[in-house]
Amino acid sequence: MISKTILGASLAVVFLTIMMAPVFAAESWQHKNSSSVTPLNSVVTRVTVVAADNIPQQTSVLGGFAWFYGDGPNTVFVAVTHKGVQDSTQNPNGWHTHNVQLAVGTSSGSDACITGLGPDTFAGTSINGKTINVNVRNSELKGTLTGGAVAFTIVPDAGCAVTRLGVNLS
Repeated sequence: MISKTILGASLAVVFLTIMMAPVFAAESWQHKNSSSVTPLNSVVTRVTVVAADNIPQQTSVLGGFAWFYGDGPNTVFVAVTHKGVQDSTQNPNGWHTHNVQLAVGTSSGSDACITGLGPDTFAGTSINGKTINVNVRNSELKGTLTGGAVAFTIVPDAGCAVTRLGVNLS
């Protein structure tokens, strides 16, 4: 009876791993060809990523693109989608934006740990083929953004003590 229980539990873990792996793997659009930050005027900044493939309007992927602040590596501005996890009042089931605090990743697989999440920022997000443009009010930003951006996938990571969530860069 004990060996049947162990075998059943082992098969369940293998099945769960096989089923979850595609959810956390980077998609073809989660690779950046270029990125930019352009002040449109004294009130609004546009951030842009041109991806390697067409960016979907709707996806089951938990991930997006992050732009770095020039005055420190701990906070990034993200355009993210994570269907099923509703933390945005502007667009709960689609692309929306946040300021996110990060910490050093763990040895269990993530490049960085999510340690804090600012409230959703109100921004205009448009996706056209391989390009995502986000127009955001400067008052929503935590500083000056650099032109550098990365694509990322949100992954579970038990080593990330605060949220149990990490990010893998792609």
